[in-house]
Parts: sequence; structure tokens; C-alpha cells
Amino acid sequence: MTMTSVNESDRLRFVLAGLRSAGVSMMYQDADLVIRFAANLPDSWPLGSLLEGGTDEAVFTAHHATKVIHAKRRVIESGEPTKLEIHRDTGHERHWYMLNIEPDVDMEGTVIGVFTTIIDIDDLKYRETVLKTLLRELSHRSKNLLAIIQSVASQTARHSQGLEDFLLAFRNRVQSMAQSQDLVTASDWRGAELFALTESQLHPLMGDLPSGFKMIGEDAYLFPNAALHLGLALHELTIDSLARGALGPAGGKIELSAEEHLNDEGASELILTWRETFARRQEEPEAASKSKSGFTGTVLGRIVPQALAAQVEHVIEPDHMIYQLTIPASQYELHAPG
Repeated sequence: MTMTSVNESDRLRFVLAGLRSAGVSMMYQDADLVIRFAANLPDSWPLGSLLEGGTDEAVFTAHHATKVIHAKRRVIESGEPTKLEIHRDTGHERHWYMLNIEPDVDMEGTVIGVFTTIIDIDDLKYRETVLKTLLRELSHRSKNLLAIIQSVASQTARHSQGLEDFLLAFRNRVQSMAQSQDLVTASDWRGAELFALTESQLHPLMGDLPSGFKMIGEDAYLFPNAALHLGLALHELTIDSLARGALGPAGGKIELSAEEHLNDEGASELILTWRETFARRQEEPEAASKSKSGFTGTVLGRIVPQALAAQVEHVIEPDHMIYQLTIPASQYELHAPG
């Protein structure tokens, strides 16, 4: 076929093929809104040939047909184009369409009909729904995070000896939360793995994990709330160990273990245990009183257990220290969500 042989029928066929490829449908109606032509309509719509001679009531439910007809009459009366989002339910599925309605004006300026191009916007509506959901979730999590920061600031100030002491401790604790938040954000807000969370908390304070630090058991996947609060607990445990425990003057080794078991009601729980074995015995009750008092004691004994609805046990003896949380299944999974 040469270009000189392309007739009007061929040209129309080419145009319709292009519109079909682009997912665009079209409809033409006269001034009485009688459908005179329809092409490339979505699969779930009536065939264009069956619509010719009918009205929008043959396409949409009564409620939606009224909206569409009203919009098209406004175009005919004003001569101004308009747009309208509309949906059609097919079985149990809902499909969204954008109707671009433009007037057909004759040589004398009289509106003699309307052109309607119909575009499937299911993907756009889906992304819009996802974005709104994410924004609501972001707002909720931001409020929770601000509440935690406010609590940390208040408790840190209460147990600080002065402004410099407060600024140093508060800055470190905010950095701890930032480390946990980075892991949660990197997972698209799903959470963080326990061992990665532990490394993220210890690394800023001491670099690579020492040879005497061991992690064993289940590398549980912690949901966002659990990851944020456990990150804070791990930070305080590390700070306390550097000051008084196995990472500091007492020497020795640390084992972080996580094991799942069933409680008396048959529900799954994660037993998370931080166990320090001292190389040098520590005097009681000084070590215990310092580790359980102040902000560290508040975080480990009250803030974290309450936030996770977890049971807590904190035992300090001259030759060892054990901090154990029994965490309900609502705060973790054994494998990262897909």
C-alpha cells in the first residue's frame, strides 16, 4: 500500500488502532445526547454498535448516568469542555474512568454534539489509594515517634546532672532511634531483623562487634514498634555494659539469644535474652543499683516492656547480668514478610 492509496477508511482504521493501543475509548453524541458513534470501548462495556441510537443510561447505572448526562448538558449549554471521573462495577470489581467531554461546534458556532474520550484510570486510582494509605500511616508513625522523643527528652532531663550531661545523653538516644528508624524505613516500614538491629545499635558506640559478643537463636523480624523500642533498649544495655559490665571494667562476654516457645495458653512468644558473664566480680549492690536506676532503668524496666506488652526480668549478680524480655507474637515474625 502506497501513501497515495490511503483512503479515509484506512485513516480511520489507523486512528482507531492507535487509540486501542493507548487504551483510549471514544464516543460521539448529538445535541440530544443520543450516541451516534462509539469505538474501542472497554471489554466490560456494551459493544459500540449496540449503543448507537441509545443514551448514557445504556452504559451506566441510573445514578452515574444522571451525573454524566448533567455534565454533558453543561458542555452543550456553555460550549466549555469538562472532565469527570466515573466508575463502573463489573461483578465484584470496580473500574475507574476519566471522561474528557468536549463540544462539537459547527461553522456558525453552535454546539451540535459532544465528543467524549474515555481513559482507564484504574492504575492512577490504585496509586492514589496507596499514597493516601501511606500518608495516613506516616502521620500515625510520626506522631508515635514524636511522643517517644518527648518521653526520652523528659526522662533524660530528669536524670541528668546538668545541661552538657543532658545534651550528650539525649543526642546519643536520638541517634539510637535514628539507627532503628533507618532499618524500618529501608524495609518499607515493615520492620527490622533482630541481629541487624543489634549491630546498628552497637556499631556507633564500639565499631565492629567484639569477639566476646555472640548472637544466637532466631533472627526474628521485629515489627516497627518493636524495632524502635528494642533498639532503644539495646542502646541502653550497651551504654550500661560499657560503663559497668562486660564491655567495660568487668570484662567478660555477652550472649544475645532469641528463642520462640509456646506459653501456657498455647500462644507463641519470643524469649529475648541479653546475658553478660563478667570476668571480674562486681560489688553488690552498687552495680545493680546504678544499672537499674536513672533513665536506663526506666527504659529497660518500664518503657520498653510497656510498649511491647512484654514481660521483663532484670537480674544483676556479682558475676553476671541477665536482661530478658518475653515478647508476644503481635510484635514479631520469625521470617521477614514478603
